[in-house]
Amino acid sequence: MENNYQLSRIHNYVNGLMSREEMYELEKEALNDPFLQDAIDGYALQDGVDAGQLSLLQKRLAARVETQSLAKNRRFYSWQRLAVGMAAAVMFVTVCTLLLLRYLPQRTAGLTEVEIMQEHTYSVSLQSYQEGAEPIEGWPAYEDYLNKNFQGDHYEEGVLHITFKIDENGKPFEVHEETNGRGHLSFDELRKIIENGPKWKGGQARIAVDVHKMKL
Repeated sequence: MENNYQLSRIHNYVNGLMSREEMYELEKEALNDPFLQDAIDGYALQDGVDAGQLSLLQKRLAARVETQSLAKNRRFYSWQRLAVGMAAAVMFVTVCTLLLLRYLPQRTAGLTEVEIMQEHTYSVSLQSYQEGAEPIEGWPAYEDYLNKNFQGDHYEEGVLHITFKIDENGKPFEVHEETNGRGHLSFDELRKIIENGPKWKGGQARIAVDVHKMKL
């Protein structure tokens, strides 16, 4: 159907049966299609076109159309394969990014924890004498509690003499440090640990806490 239509246009063009607009449109197509221009020129050189010549021209036009269609399909599938490849590449990059976001923070957290452990190299221990009261869970457990909760943020060694009262529920209060004018930098941290720590039995306690560097 398309080939017959094209031949009909060529016939009308050669014989002056087209309007100016139709002739201009066909001439513009011929500029971009050398085969169409050849067909127009060949048709114009013939005094008449018999059925056999017309059939041959139709075949040539049909072959031309089929070739153009195949080329168009190849371009389409080439672009389609390229698009699929690009989509696969984007998915691969996305998956890699998600994996990095999932596991990298864990590794960073692990490194941060190691760095903190390296920085917090101070520990505490209770000296041999204590007075007035004792922790309900016993001295070894209380010393272990102090060590687990002491961070040593101020990095100062020394022995702190600390006194405090014990309420009816066994909770320490009025925690003070015995000083000679200068308080230990770790006292505020130890005071909070003692106030929020295990219960005691007795009315008033006096303890000595030794802050020292950990042996790595």
